Amino acid sequence: MSDTRFKNIENNSELLHLGDLFRSTTAKYWRINVWLSPIQNKRHAAFSNLPMLARGRVLNATGEKPKRDRASCSITRDSIISECNLNEFPEFAYASLAKVEARQKGFLIETPGKPSFIIPQLELARVLFLHSSYLCRAALTSETLAHEFDVQERLNEGKVIVNVLKLSTFPKKAFDDAGTRRMLAWLLIDRNARKSFESIFRHYKQYSRVNNGWEMWTFSFEPPEMLGWFFTFHGRVDETNNKFFVEEITDLTFHGSLPDRVLFQHDSFKRYENKRNGGTPNGSPWTQRPEEHEINDDETASNNNEPVILRNDTHTINFLGHTQTAKVNEVVDSDKGASNPEPNEVASEEVSSDEPTEGGKLPAADFSGPNDATDLSRMCESRFEAFNHMLELLQKNGVTLLSKETTALPQSGRGQKHLLKNGEPRVICCAEVSFEGRNAYILEVDTSDGVSKLSSKVFRVSGIRLQEVWSRLTESITEKTLSWPTSVIKSEFDEKSVSSVRHPSNEGAGNGNIPTEKLHVWSEKFLNLI
Repeated sequence: MSDTRFKNIENNSELLHLGDLFRSTTAKYWRINVWLSPIQNKRHAAFSNLPMLARGRVLNATGEKPKRDRASCSITRDSIISECNLNEFPEFAYASLAKVEARQKGFLIETPGKPSFIIPQLELARVLFLHSSYLCRAALTSETLAHEFDVQERLNEGKVIVNVLKLSTFPKKAFDDAGTRRMLAWLLIDRNARKSFESIFRHYKQYSRVNNGWEMWTFSFEPPEMLGWFFTFHGRVDETNNKFFVEEITDLTFHGSLPDRVLFQHDSFKRYENKRNGGTPNGSPWTQRPEEHEINDDETASNNNEPVILRNDTHTINFLGHTQTAKVNEVVDSDKGASNPEPNEVASEEVSSDEPTEGGKLPAADFSGPNDATDLSRMCESRFEAFNHMLELLQKNGVTLLSKETTALPQSGRGQKHLLKNGEPRVICCAEVSFEGRNAYILEVDTSDGVSKLSSKVFRVSGIRLQEVWSRLTESITEKTLSWPTSVIKSEFDEKSVSSVRHPSNEGAGNGNIPTEKLHVWSEKFLNLI
């Protein structure tokens, strides 16, 4: 759910069209032509706001969002991907809309026996690369990434270290976000991704045009190799011609060439602990946030603040490799330094996503990365050793393990509970089980660093119902302290459908260190509930 509005845009405005990029030859930043419904004075937006912009989206939504057609597409060896203009889709609502869309570039995906899909090139690039204001700006330069990140490959150790250089303007708080880290790692390390990203600048230099003091460009780029990728879309169907026009990519399952671990380092990455009181982390200090931010894309951003990270109604990624990313924090004793190094001020409601500059008028802001649904089961097996043994015991007693998925917990609120003490992501494991025709979901939160003792939860609900509440549930786990969100569970589920199972009492049980002899008792409690 987004916490962001746009200034000077009416409530419930549907984004119909994204057009050419343009700027004055004397200006630094790019803008993009937009069409909104209802028609209004707003005809363009800052290109740095592209992470929030996709055809069919309702901006400044105040109620239920309209339902849109959905479809999915796999890229197979039989698929043919070719360049096209968007007028390959014949069923636009208005003749005037069809005329302007005809100038925009797309990719036509054709697979024998399947519908054809037309994806705007800008939408594909938005999902793959342009999911932050920083990357929107970096894509239109030739050397930003090379100058701001030092990539050190240590492949014999199965890892790559990415040093974020001091001059880098990439928002440091964004590295707390798992989706941001994963997609940035893919962009910096995978040659297929890097080549595709750099083609944006090449196409801009080759195809942009200047007329009467204005520079203009119809966006285009070279896609990466996408064999084996799977997309889910919102868009429009033309049943007569068996074509689907993609307005927005909502889910992406893909793979890339990355090592087992990618570690991000910067001098500012610190974690404040009070070692005298047992090493309980205080978390990273944040300013107080208003409930909602408003983007004013007609004003410049100040460099007096680290950019505020805005939540975005974004897409979900599932990376098929076995890569784990982490932000490496230096542990600082809070007794020796201020435990709250940033002032506890109330952040401004009005922000700008432009590049921060001296003399900018509004606080700077950028966007959170995609939702990271990558299964981390293989990388995090050691954290759930006792839990996995318990599941094995359940299976010996007639329980069927239908699926098991481990994903990173999202950041929520002011704290850092979504990270372990060592900076690696804290994860949650969801096991779907079945017993005598009854299904249930067992949720286990990673407490391997011992910061909290958290019981397991058993949800006897449908998978659809759990999925509907999943984002709110997981965000609330790390909202204040590391704990199950009682209020969310009570408001969303029937009391009889959710149960808690405590870890067996034992020294270190909160860390997952549960003795073998106690696993049978633990598993029996689950069996009784299931």
